[in-house]
Amino acid sequence: MKFEYTVVRSARKSISVQVDRDCNIIVRAPFFVTQKTIDEFMLSKKSWLEKAVVTQRNKQKNRKEYSTEEIEILRKKAKGLLPRKVEYFSSIMGVTPTSVKINSAKTRYGSCSGENRLNFSLYLLTKPEEFIDYVVVHELAHIKHHNHSKDFYDFVEKFVPDYKRISKL
Repeated sequence: MKFEYTVVRSARKSISVQVDRDCNIIVRAPFFVTQKTIDEFMLSKKSWLEKAVVTQRNKQKNRKEYSTEEIEILRKKAKGLLPRKVEYFSSIMGVTPTSVKINSAKTRYGSCSGENRLNFSLYLLTKPEEFIDYVVVHELAHIKHHNHSKDFYDFVEKFVPDYKRISKL
């Protein structure tokens, strides 16, 4: 399988590749890297790319579209549930967010800003309860560790021991 891809060059140090939700392949590369090096890199990632494209296509097939009414129901449920979960987990984790907001992001269920502001997607409410708890703990853990280091995951594991399995739901 031959892949078409877009190259985005910037002042970075390494080459990376991603498959976006529309199955576009994006290669990010430093300015100094030759096209030949990029082609060799892509060849070395062929197996991974084939799996990633199939995974994204399957996600596209299974993606549900929500009506305006369904979105408002999810938003109301999220505004009722997520702040309570944040309050509960933040008290046992010993961290305090500066704010909690609900948005309609479709590509990520949660985020934590550098100022410890938490954002959660209303679509998180479409997932199982244990996944919701994991995302809340994950974002709260960023208040203590603003990265995805071993220390970060060790901290998450204290509160969600089975996080590796749950994060794949």
